[in-house]
Amino acid sequence: MGQPSADDFQQNMPRAQAPPMTQRRPAPNDSGANMRGAARPPMAGAGAPRRQPTGPNAQIKSTSQPLNVRPLTPGAQLRGNRYRLQELLERQDWLSGVFEAVWIGRDSQRGGQQVVICEVALPETASVMSQSILRTATMALANVGRHPRIPTLWDAFSDQGRSLFVFEPIEGESLLQRLRYTGRPLPEQEVIECCLQMTEVLDLLSQQSPQMVHGLIRPEHIIAGRNGSLYSLTNFSVMLAGGATQFVVGMERNRLSAYTAPEFVRGVVDVRTDMYSLIATAYHAVTGTVPSGLSGSIPQAQRINHAISSEFDAILTKGLRAVANQRYQRPSELRQDLLALRSVSSSLVSPGNTPAANSGANYTPPQPARANQQPQVAQRNQANFMPLPISLATDDPENEKVLLLPKPEDLPPMKQGDDRLSAALWLGAILVSLIILVVLSQHIGM
Repeated sequence: MGQPSADDFQQNMPRAQAPPMTQRRPAPNDSGANMRGAARPPMAGAGAPRRQPTGPNAQIKSTSQPLNVRPLTPGAQLRGNRYRLQELLERQDWLSGVFEAVWIGRDSQRGGQQVVICEVALPETASVMSQSILRTATMALANVGRHPRIPTLWDAFSDQGRSLFVFEPIEGESLLQRLRYTGRPLPEQEVIECCLQMTEVLDLLSQQSPQMVHGLIRPEHIIAGRNGSLYSLTNFSVMLAGGATQFVVGMERNRLSAYTAPEFVRGVVDVRTDMYSLIATAYHAVTGTVPSGLSGSIPQAQRINHAISSEFDAILTKGLRAVANQRYQRPSELRQDLLALRSVSSSLVSPGNTPAANSGANYTPPQPARANQQPQVAQRNQANFMPLPISLATDDPENEKVLLLPKPEDLPPMKQGDDRLSAALWLGAILVSLIILVVLSQHIGM
């Protein structure tokens, strides 16, 4: 019997029960897949059967030969039973049978805490090309994950013919959720502040060597934190983080989301591509309409929502031009125009200037696992486990971030002594020195 194809993976996927989560996740939607690590908002007909992920990402069918690997399913255990998959959130198919799938999972070494696991399938995983892609992606994601607005990469390894990347879940509400809850476009100033914070993230990506791209920016991948004014960018494409643009050249435009830049299918993927997706996301947020139209012509935003200012409408129009050289070339250019529109009276704050941003207040705390939550699966053979070139495993939940300063207990003990006596001796020595200087100066003057 042959291996399951990519189509079988979608058709035969078991329907998992939704796990209890610490945040809210939008239901499947036409613009793409769900955000990472969130719980489903209340919906009409709550007793209806669960649907498989829908939209462009979930419906794509590979035109190439399927990879010679068995599909992962809910309940599968990875890395020596440390991680257990719970629910498939989204899947992005590229060319040559390459795909990325985002799962919700649990980490037994973190007390059953919820984690986000990105499954990456590359052809000939052990080849020099694939190993180079994985190594580059691991280093890039680990480096930018230190930023408070980007999920931290907690672990990276290979198992069961797949490469797995484990990220922290970001607690909050996506822009898509906000649009659905309110039933109307978001306020212009709120969208401007979100874009300002995202330009800081894109500027960081553009400064990486080699330059890094997100590749999948859209409303469900931008998450607002607890206070509603700090935003995080999630769901990075691991494949594009590894520089593997050869798997996107020649893709059909309808196999990508409406937020993807036109030049993407030609393999032209850089910071301008991400800025197009960010502005397309902003367009949807302030108009309530996905940025698409007949023959690729996107309607003017102000025609859809008359409350949009002419200045912001001009930014959206420039940012959504079909030719990359006619759009914003650098995040700093977009940021400068956005700053000119920021309301002086706005109560929103910029990331990095608040204690919450510096302390990681939006990180999801560990959650206890329920003993009967998932079906039992036979223990996997340890011989099938193969770590990636860079090990990022951490067993201590309190040490998930890179420490830039030593812990207090690691510092050498302070010497015991009488501080007042030492101060008096130093003061006396200074006074004696001053007297000697005065006497010498008077002697030289005579």
